[in-house]
Amino acid sequence: MRRRSSCLVGRPVVGLRRHRYLARRTDRLAHRTRGPACSRLPRRRRPPDHLRAAYRAAMTRHGPADLARIERSGYSEEGGYRGAMALLTSARPPTAIFAGADVAATGAFRAAAELDLRVPEDLSLAGYNNTSVAALAPVSVTSVDQAGTMMGETAARLLLERIEGRRDRAVVMASTPHLIPRGSSGPPRR
Repeated sequence: MRRRSSCLVGRPVVGLRRHRYLARRTDRLAHRTRGPACSRLPRRRRPPDHLRAAYRAAMTRHGPADLARIERSGYSEEGGYRGAMALLTSARPPTAIFAGADVAATGAFRAAAELDLRVPEDLSLAGYNNTSVAALAPVSVTSVDQAGTMMGETAARLLLERIEGRRDRAVVMASTPHLIPRGSSGPPRR
């Protein structure tokens, strides 16, 4: 069996916590390829070298770090398409792609279709944000739900409290992401 590489479609990778979560989840499907989510943060907070190091550290703990690849692209359908085409037409095409946004995953879905790859039989796809687009048929993209509604409601409440003078200190909150499995992911073809 040929070893394939891990990959990512999106901008620079951030957040070791996100990488660990995805690496653990894809291990359960026995993929040799996996890729973490990606996000955009100001360069001064997360320099690219640090981001790549965080991704590699997560891959070392949960899989073969030497196979991990990152393809930089935009958070758009077109960006996901271009990134996926670069990965899927490479000498070592992946068996799984994790896009930094659900809309980018739909672009990866289009690239797979153009290359006559079946999702999830030949290629597993996952996105991030669990948007309504991810749930639409025929795409039905597996996605990581980061509790965006709860975060937005909490941010609005805290802002109102500060405006009304009921809060004068910053609040640090965390939410746990949850994988929403759909029809775009499964174990790799043997």
